[in-house]
Amino acid sequence: MRAPAALLGYIPRFFTQKSITAFFTAFLLCSAFFFSRLLPPLWILFGFAEVYCFFFFLHKLTRRWSHVSNAVFEKKLFRTSLWIRIVWVVFSYVFYTTMLGEPFEFEAGDAKGYHGEALWLLGLIKDNKWSQYVSYIGKNYSDMGYPMYLGLVYYIVGENLLIPRLLKAVIGSFGALITYKLARNNFGEATGRMAGIMTMLVPNLIYYTGLHLKETEMVFVVVSFIYLGDRVIRSRQLKLADFALLSLLAIVLFFFRTVLAACLIASMFIAALFTSSRISGLAKRIGLVLILLTGIMLLATTPLADNVNEYLANSSNNVSSQMRNFSAHRAKGENNKLAVYGSTSVFLPLMLMAPFPTLVNIAEQQSAMMLAGAYFTRNVYAFFVFVALITLFKQRKLREHVLLLAFIASYILILASSGFALSERFHLPLLPFLLMFAAYGISQMNQRNKKYYQPYLVFIVLLIVGWNWFKIAGRS
Repeated sequence: MRAPAALLGYIPRFFTQKSITAFFTAFLLCSAFFFSRLLPPLWILFGFAEVYCFFFFLHKLTRRWSHVSNAVFEKKLFRTSLWIRIVWVVFSYVFYTTMLGEPFEFEAGDAKGYHGEALWLLGLIKDNKWSQYVSYIGKNYSDMGYPMYLGLVYYIVGENLLIPRLLKAVIGSFGALITYKLARNNFGEATGRMAGIMTMLVPNLIYYTGLHLKETEMVFVVVSFIYLGDRVIRSRQLKLADFALLSLLAIVLFFFRTVLAACLIASMFIAALFTSSRISGLAKRIGLVLILLTGIMLLATTPLADNVNEYLANSSNNVSSQMRNFSAHRAKGENNKLAVYGSTSVFLPLMLMAPFPTLVNIAEQQSAMMLAGAYFTRNVYAFFVFVALITLFKQRKLREHVLLLAFIASYILILASSGFALSERFHLPLLPFLLMFAAYGISQMNQRNKKYYQPYLVFIVLLIVGWNWFKIAGRS
């Protein structure tokens, strides 16, 4: 009888080298076909740095750190992640100040809005006028959490833009550590380590530590909630302390992005119903369902439920209205008239791979050009996510990971039915979970499924060329 093939604990050089080559090919094709829209040299440099550093160090570190002890690995993961993020925070602060005269990114409307509201809140706290801010919030709790958090940080450390971003570096590093532990609990130690390293290195998560936006903190809360929820499902008994912490994280998330909190609670409910009995006993799952139903009924009596209902009521119009907005209101004649054809049925099949890199010069989308390499890494590791899902299906193990799958599926559906389906920023809460499945997909690679990798890269390159044609054609 043939012995089962050993699982990979690192990503082979074959995959990383082919990925870098594919990005270079996509860039050359876009440059040749759309020469009049050639990407500026600075963003070319950023794009190649993002792709090369991610894939080079992913191969190197997954192999080098695969044999160290668990304690040593956790220290290396956290410390390396922290240093990467600190360097980026300082560099981006200087970079944006030099480029734009202020330490805010391109198209920084939201970041400046959060900063301004936090300063206003700081003034109200100092003047003992907190009630004025409570009246301002009213019953609209969604999106109010980050300005409150930022105002509190300013109150403690002063009006310093750098300190909150350095805190993000710490929070993001803990996020990488929790991602490793969550992936380890679901897929084993080797896969957990790869997932942690990928989370440490993925350019998108690094990028947002240098901005005055809520994404880093929000991703940390989401990963912490799923980690704790997964522990509740897999543990032998239900503990009151775990539910208290889960409730606290859910409340915090309602103040960051209400619909995301509702998505997490729904995912917990689905996991309690459908998780395999090999993972969680029936009696415990029934108890968990009853507790969740009680929590949902209590939630329905609060204004938070009104925020969720308002989103659901408008969801059918979100995509079409946003696409019409993109089509009609781009500044300075840079309208994308083809955006009006965007719809849920168009976006949904692409959601695991999207968004796609901008490899042409779109003057009003500097951040998208800057992050072209980061977008490409998502296009590539989606292949391993597909491998993971197919493997789990064939092995009949999908029900062992219902919580992770329920969150990914429900949030993708929400994104596809919103006006931000291809907006990279709104995909960020998905990244740690996609990276977990990508790491598991890497561990399952063999000669049989390896042969599909290069055709997939060809497909991705063609999609990227088509996407860049779309961006230009709609503006011509």
